[in-house]
Amino acid sequence: MNRKSAKWIAFTVLACSLALTSACSNNNGNNASSSGSPKASSQESAANSGSESAPDPMGKIDPPIEVTAIRTLDSTTKFENGETIENNAWTKLYENEFGIKLKYLWISDPTQYEQKFNVAMASGQLADIMPVNGIQFNQLVESNQLADLTEVLEKYGTPLAKDMLKKDGGVGLESATFNGKLLGLPVNPGSFDFASLLWIRTDWLEKLNLPEPKTMEDVFKIAEAFVNQDPDGNNKKDTQGLGATKDFYGLEPGLDGFFNGYHAYPKSWVEDASGNLVYGSIQPEMKQALEKLQQLYKDGYIDREFAVKDKEKFIQTVNAGKLGMFYGADWSPLLFLDGKALDEKMEWKPFQLPSIDGNKAKPQTPYNVNQFFVVRKGMAHPEAVVKMLNAASYQWDRTKYPLTDMNQNGDVAKWQYALVQASNPIQNVELYEDVKKALEKQDESLLNIASNPGQANFYKGINDFKNGNMSGWGYTRFYDAISLLYDYHTNDGFKMTEFISGPTPTMVEKQATLLKMELETFTKIVMGESSIDAFDEFVSNWKKLGGDTITKEVADWKASK
Repeated sequence: MNRKSAKWIAFTVLACSLALTSACSNNNGNNASSSGSPKASSQESAANSGSESAPDPMGKIDPPIEVTAIRTLDSTTKFENGETIENNAWTKLYENEFGIKLKYLWISDPTQYEQKFNVAMASGQLADIMPVNGIQFNQLVESNQLADLTEVLEKYGTPLAKDMLKKDGGVGLESATFNGKLLGLPVNPGSFDFASLLWIRTDWLEKLNLPEPKTMEDVFKIAEAFVNQDPDGNNKKDTQGLGATKDFYGLEPGLDGFFNGYHAYPKSWVEDASGNLVYGSIQPEMKQALEKLQQLYKDGYIDREFAVKDKEKFIQTVNAGKLGMFYGADWSPLLFLDGKALDEKMEWKPFQLPSIDGNKAKPQTPYNVNQFFVVRKGMAHPEAVVKMLNAASYQWDRTKYPLTDMNQNGDVAKWQYALVQASNPIQNVELYEDVKKALEKQDESLLNIASNPGQANFYKGINDFKNGNMSGWGYTRFYDAISLLYDYHTNDGFKMTEFISGPTPTMVEKQATLLKMELETFTKIVMGESSIDAFDEFVSNWKKLGGDTITKEVADWKASK
């Protein structure tokens, strides 16, 4: 399999099988729901007319209503059978099942959405329901233009829809709540897969009789051995110890995990001893880690070309059999299928992050809520957005709403037509639990394929690999990594950023410049072009050039919660 195919698989697994329920696995029960399609509810009508009867979350609004909305639509979105974004199976479901006739005020290419939205907000021409990003959400909150959805969600949300919103421990809901008011429905794909692990070529460890790493000192010794002891056996000094790229941070690969081993959390907001939120990249632990990286680079144990190497070149280096260790993502093995095909002896194994001291290292995870569904203040029926959310996770009668109409038909992704999407932030947690049970019992029926089709890929791949079929290697190693992240998850082992909100005004204005300064400074320090004292100068400049203002804005945000 070529590299592009491997990368496509990695993207597909994350974006479709594992991360976003809305994208590929909700609305798609393989069997018809036992409850069938919901019917018009007299309770709903009674509730709307002031009766004491409880509202029906899946009931029809009577009389029907027209709801205005706006949205993005990528130019590559496909339609068939005469459908359009205004007229498709989803818009028909909203009208037939809920009495909601959807009318789009405007639809924009994603690149133009922000500009059009800003014009609409400035002119007061807001739609009833709007998908917005963190910046837009904050602007609407500050200008008091959003409806409070607290009571609406409680009354009209199905148990499943509400449970999905709480699976991240309440992070998304908390980020959307101000002064006790829920002002938007968050879409949180979760941060489980965004934590770094340490990946090492264990066939090289075995050849050099090296133990598996338990401490950061072990990591340093392994990097040295991989460079100096000819692990590939070609009698040349042409192998690399620790991999990195010019992006410095990230997952394919990045140095976040290395810093986490020093209890440093770059680009993240952490709580200090006084309970204040501070920027992780300017803390003393960062300086200590940078100084060690500088020494490792000087000794030749870090890829000498990392400052000019992009992710593609990194993947090529791995597949060529020249790199022995890096910090990266759980899905990384899917990028190395070419290398495994060339050399079956190449074996990668994930490890939890080693620590520089006796305290366990915690991999950092980001705040990953990138979209909110909000309702214009004053809308007569704000429950409409909750009903659409319910629809996104409801197991519909598939004789009435076939998967080929609602989810996917060949290369036509019809789930994209739904206005309101849902997501499961711990889908890989559940994947691990289900696949583990199925593997132990060798019973595929224990998989929850209805809610997560990707489970079948892991089950088949792992069994294939156990039976000698190398095509299952990637999924097997991917699963190994998920098992480590699962352990972090169940033991409160992640270090999530404490700032769970969209960017502050000064972040919007200054953050790109500050981050550029950060990456340039740190790269020069590691390469020895600047002394370690340049870190202190960076901290001072960061504060003066907007960092202090950002810190105050973060403090104000915390106080508002």
